[in-house]
Amino acid sequence: MKQILASAMIIAALGALVVSSTVALFSDQGVISGNTVATGTLELTLNKSAGKPFTITDGYPGYETGWEYMDIYNTGTMPFEAHVSFEKTAGDDDLYDALMIDMHASGGDGLCNTSDFGENLIYSGYLKDFPFQKLVSVYWHLANEDDASGSPADNIRAGWTMRVCQKLSIDSGAGNEIMGKSVTFSEIVDAMQDND
Repeated sequence: MKQILASAMIIAALGALVVSSTVALFSDQGVISGNTVATGTLELTLNKSAGKPFTITDGYPGYETGWEYMDIYNTGTMPFEAHVSFEKTAGDDDLYDALMIDMHASGGDGLCNTSDFGENLIYSGYLKDFPFQKLVSVYWHLANEDDASGSPADNIRAGWTMRVCQKLSIDSGAGNEIMGKSVTFSEIVDAMQDND
C-alpha cells in the first residue's frame, strides 16, 4: 500500500509539473524594423585644358610646353584620394628618359603658375622617375572641407575638383640619341577610397 501511495504521489507531482509548464507567463517584444544598407559611389571625371594630352612635334633638347592642367573632379558620393602615374606605352626609351615634368596644385585662384596661396609643388623631375601612384590630392586643402580646414587633408570630397598644373619639357642635356624619335605615354589618375 505504501508503494501505491508513493507511486500516486510521484504521478501527482509529475502531473503538477506538466500543468505548470503550460501556464502562460507575461512577455513583451520590441522591434527595430526597416534596417537599410546602401553603398556610396567612387567616381572621378577628368577635364583638361586644350593642350592635353601633350602633343609635341619638332621637339628638341631644352623644349618646353606652356602650363596645361587637368581637373580631377569627384562625381561620386564619397571622398577619395587622387593618385597619378605615368606609363610609357610605345616608342623610344631614350626620348622617354629625357622627358621632364613640372607638376603642382593650381592654388586658390585656379590658375597655373601665379604663385598664389595653395599653389604647392607636387613633382619636378624626369617622367621616368615619377613615383607610381603618387598622392596628389594632399596638396589642395580647399577641396577637402567646407571650412577649408583641410581635415582630412588628403582627399577630394564629393562634388569638388582639384586642378593639377603641368608643364612638359625635354632635358636640355639630351643629345643626338633622341633625334628623329617619338614616344607615347599615358597619364593615369586613380581614385582610391578614403575613410579617414
